[in-house]
Amino acid sequence: MTQKDHKDVFKQMNNNTQDDQSLTAEELLAKLEENLGPRRQERGKKALSKRKSEEQKGFFKGFLSNKNPKKKSSFLGDSFQDDKALLEKEGNRAKGWFEKNHHEMAAESETDDLADQSLKSFGQTPSDSAAIQQTVAEGLTRESESESAGQPATKAKNDNQALVRGSFWLSLGNIVSRLLGAAFILPWLAMFGAAANQANALFSQGYNIYGILLSVATFGFPSAISKVMAQLIAKEDDDGLWSLTKQSLQIGTLLGICFAVLLYVAAPVLSNGNPNVVPVLHSLAPAVLVFPAMSMVRGVFQGHQLMHISALSEIVEQVGRIIYLLVATWVVLSHDGSNWTGAVVQATFAAFVGALFAIAVLAYGWVRYKKLIHPRKPLTGSLVYHREKKSGRGFFSLFTPDKAQSMVLSILKESWPFVIIGASTNLFLAVDQYSFFPLMKAFFHSSGDNLQVQFALFSANPNKLVMIVISFATSIAATALPILAAKKAAGDLAGLKQQLMATLQLTALVLLPSALGMYAIADVLYKFFYPIDDTAEAGIYLLQFSALLTIVMALFMLLAFVLQALSQGKVVMRAFGYGLLIKLVTQIPLIYLFQGMGALIATGLGLGWSLYQMLFYLFKAYDLSFAKMNKTLLLAYLSSGVMALIAYLTGKFSVHFLLGDSSKLGAGLATFLSVGVGAVVLLFLYKRFGLLRQVLNRGKVN
Repeated sequence: MTQKDHKDVFKQMNNNTQDDQSLTAEELLAKLEENLGPRRQERGKKALSKRKSEEQKGFFKGFLSNKNPKKKSSFLGDSFQDDKALLEKEGNRAKGWFEKNHHEMAAESETDDLADQSLKSFGQTPSDSAAIQQTVAEGLTRESESESAGQPATKAKNDNQALVRGSFWLSLGNIVSRLLGAAFILPWLAMFGAAANQANALFSQGYNIYGILLSVATFGFPSAISKVMAQLIAKEDDDGLWSLTKQSLQIGTLLGICFAVLLYVAAPVLSNGNPNVVPVLHSLAPAVLVFPAMSMVRGVFQGHQLMHISALSEIVEQVGRIIYLLVATWVVLSHDGSNWTGAVVQATFAAFVGALFAIAVLAYGWVRYKKLIHPRKPLTGSLVYHREKKSGRGFFSLFTPDKAQSMVLSILKESWPFVIIGASTNLFLAVDQYSFFPLMKAFFHSSGDNLQVQFALFSANPNKLVMIVISFATSIAATALPILAAKKAAGDLAGLKQQLMATLQLTALVLLPSALGMYAIADVLYKFFYPIDDTAEAGIYLLQFSALLTIVMALFMLLAFVLQALSQGKVVMRAFGYGLLIKLVTQIPLIYLFQGMGALIATGLGLGWSLYQMLFYLFKAYDLSFAKMNKTLLLAYLSSGVMALIAYLTGKFSVHFLLGDSSKLGAGLATFLSVGVGAVVLLFLYKRFGLLRQVLNRGKVN
C-alpha cells in the first residue's frame, strides 16, 4: 500500500466524520478497511500536502488521546460512548498502525511538497552565471519542511553540506583555472622578448571582447537549466529531464553559431582601429561557437549535483589550452621571431583547443553517469526516448514552450541583470580599451606601439595577477553562500544576519592578506612575470595600485553574489549602473591628468561607489554593524600588515644577499621566499589570534 493511500483514507475519514457520528468503533474501522482496499492498487500519484497530513495527524491523535467521554460523545455520537471498551481495543490497534507508518508518510509528503513549492518559486529568485548559482534556498527549504513534520534536521543538514560541497568544487575549479591561467605568463612572455608587452596587450584586447560575448551568449542558461533539472529530479520526471537536456544542447548550439558569426563579421568594427586585433578576434570565433553548448552540458551536470565533473572540465580545459598555447607560440616564433602577432593569434585560438579538452571530460562524465543523466533506455540508434507523443509539439518550439522551458524562461527573466554583473570586470576593462587609445592620441599624440605598451602596463599585466586574488577571495567566501540563501528562504532573520557577518568576515580574512601581500612584493613579483626593462618601474607602480584596488573589486563581486542570494537584483543593478556612469564621466579628465593610472583611478571610483551603495543597503536592511566585526577586522589588518612587512623584508634580503632581481631567477627566488615566509607568519598569527578557526568555520566566531 502506498503512502498516498493512507493519507487519502485519513482525509476521507476526516471529511465524513460529521456524517458518521452514529458509527461504532468496529463499524468505523470496517469502513476504514473498506476504503483502504481499492486504493492498494493505485501507484505513482502525487502525495497530499504536508499541511493537510499534519492536520489529519493532529485530528487522529487528538481523537485517540481524548479521555473526556462527553467530548467523545459529542464528536462521534452517543453510541460510540456505549462501546468504550471496544473503542479502546480497536483504537490501540489503529494507533499502532498509524505510528508504524506515519514517519514514512511524512517523508514522502515532505519530498513531494518540496518539489511543488520549488517549482512554484521559480522565477522569483535571480540566478547568476557563476558557480554560486547553486546556492538558492534549496537546503534550508528542506530543513524547514523536515522540522515542521517533526523529523530531525539531519537530512536538511546533509542537503546544505551537499550545496557547500558543490560550491566548493565549482570554486576549486575556478581558482585552479585562474592559477593555471597565470602560470603560463612566465614562459609565454619570455618567448616574445622585447615584444612581450605588446603581445600581452593584444592578447588582452581580444580576450576582453571574448569574455563579454561569452557572458551574453550563455545568458545565464547553464544556471537556469541546472536549477530546473534539480527540481525535475525531485519530481522524478525522466521525460522532462531528457527533453530539457536535448533542448539545452539545441539552444547552446544555436547561440554558439549566432555569436560566432557575429564576432567574426564584426571583428573589424570591434578592433578599435587596430588591424592586429582583427585576426585575434577571428581566432576566438571557434571558441565562441562551442562554448555555449559546452556550458549547457556543465549546467546539466550541475543540475544532477555532479559538480566535480564540471570543475574537472574547467581544469582540463586550462591545461589543454596552455599546452597548445606554449607549443604553438614556440613553433611560430621559431620560424619567424618577428611574427609576434601570429603567435598571439595562435595563443587566442588555444581557447578553442582547450574547449575540446573540456568536451572530452564532459563526454567521459556523460558516459560515466549515463544512468543519472538519462536513466531510461532510449530507442536503438536514437537520442529520443520512447515516450507518448504530445499533439501540437514539434521538435522544439520557443513559441509554445512546455513546462520545463517555461521554468527556464522564468528564471532567465530574473537572471539577466546578473549576466551583466558576471561581465562587470570585462565591461570596465572594455571602457578602458575603447577610450584609452583615442584619448591618448588626442591628448598626447602618442604612437600606436607606445600606447600598446602603456595599455599592457596598467591593464593587461596587472589584471592577470589581481584576478587570481579576486577569484581566490570570492571563491572561498562563496562556499558560505548556500547557508546564507537558505536562511533567507526560511525567514530566519537572526541566522541570516549572523551569516552575513560571517561571510563579510571570511572575505576580509582571505582578501586583506592577499592584497597587502601582493602590494608588499610587487617589485619582485612583477619582474618575475613580466619583462625586466625600462618599463618595469612604471609596471611595478601600477601593480601596487592595482593590488589595493583588488580589495574594492573583490568586495564588489562578493556583495553582488550576496545580494543575488537575497533576491535583491535591483539593488545590484542600480549600484553597478551608478558605478559605471562614474567610470565613464571621470575617465576623460583622469586619463588626461594621469594617463594609465587615471583609468585605474576611475575604475576605483566607480566600483567604490557601487560597493558603498551595496554595503549601505545591507547594513540598513539587515541591521548590520561594523562594531560587531571590529575585533576580527582589526586582528585581520594587524596580521596582514605584519605579514606584508615581513614578506617585503624577506624579498629585500633575497635580492641583496642571495640573487639580484635583475634576472628572472633572482626575482623568482625572492618571490617564492617572500610568499613562503609570509604564509607561515600569517598562519602563525591567525592561529595565535583565533582567526584560523574562523576561516575554517567559514567566518563564524565560536
